[in-house]
Amino acid sequence: MKTILPERKTTLFKELSPVQASGLSYSLSVIFSILSVFIFIIAIGALGLINEGYTEKDWYLYSSFLLPQLCFALLTFLYIKAKKTTVKELSRLPSPRYFLLAIVLQIGLLSLAELNTWFLELLKIVGYESEGPTIPSLDGFGFVGVLFVVALLPAIFEEIFFRGILLKGLKQFGELSAILLCGALFSLYHKNPAQTVYQFICGAAFAFVVIRSGSILPTVVSHFLNNAWIITMEKFHWTLDAIYLPFLIVSILCLGLSVVYLFFFDKKDLKESVTNCAKKKDWKDFFLFASIGIAVCALTWLVNLFAGM
Repeated sequence: MKTILPERKTTLFKELSPVQASGLSYSLSVIFSILSVFIFIIAIGALGLINEGYTEKDWYLYSSFLLPQLCFALLTFLYIKAKKTTVKELSRLPSPRYFLLAIVLQIGLLSLAELNTWFLELLKIVGYESEGPTIPSLDGFGFVGVLFVVALLPAIFEEIFFRGILLKGLKQFGELSAILLCGALFSLYHKNPAQTVYQFICGAAFAFVVIRSGSILPTVVSHFLNNAWIITMEKFHWTLDAIYLPFLIVSILCLGLSVVYLFFFDKKDLKESVTNCAKKKDWKDFFLFASIGIAVCALTWLVNLFAGM
C-alpha cells in the first residue's frame, strides 16, 4: 500500500498580513546578513585564509558585496514561495516614460552629494571622519567584475527587496508614510553614517517612482546608474571640478522636475492601490516584527559613528 506523505508547506510569511510580512522581512534581512558573515568567517578561518591584510584582498571584498545580495535572494525566494507571488508581479513592464524618468531622476539625485557634504560637516563637529568604501581592484577585467557585483546585483536584489517586498506592506500606511518609511529603512539598513542623508533621499525617491509606475524596473535602472557612475568616476579618475556649478544646476533642475511630475501630474497613472486604512494595530504590528532589524541596524550605525571619531 502506497503511503501518501503530507505536503510540506512553507509557513514563513504565509499567515502574516502584508504589514507583518514587511516587518518580518526587514528583521530577517538583517539576521540573514549577520549569519552569512558569521558562517563566511568560520569558513575562511577553517581554510586558513585569515591572515594579515586579508580584508583588503579582492576575494574578500567581492565576498563582502556578494553576501548581502545572496541573503536578499534567499529571502525573496522564501517570501514568494510562501505568499504564492512572483517577481514578475513586481517587475511588470511599465510605460517607457518611467525609464526616462528614472534616468532624469538619477541625474537629479547626484546633486545630493552637496547635501551629503553638509551633513558630513555636521558629523565632523562631533569628531566623525568619513572613510570611503573599499572596493575590489578596477584594473583590467576587474572593472567589469566590480560593475557586476557592486552595481548590477544590488540594483536588482535591493530593489526587489526594498521597493518590492518591503514597500508592498508599507503601502498600507498611505503614500507619504510608505515613501518616507521605505527611505528610512533603506538608509538604516546600510548602517553608514556618512551616507545617511543621501541613501534616505534615494530610497524615498525610488519608492515614489515604484508607487507611481507599479514596477521596480525603472528603479533598478536608476539604482544601477547610480552605482555604475560612482565606480566609473573612480576607475577613470574623473572629476567635475571644471563644470561643477553648471552640472549642479542641471542636476537640481532634474531632481525638481522629476519630483514635481510625480507629485502633481502622474497621480492618474497609479497602478497599484495605496491605502490610508492602516489602523493603530498595523503600525504596532509592523514595528513589532521589524524591531529586531531596526534595533540591530541602529546600534550598528551608532557603533560605526563612534568608531569614526
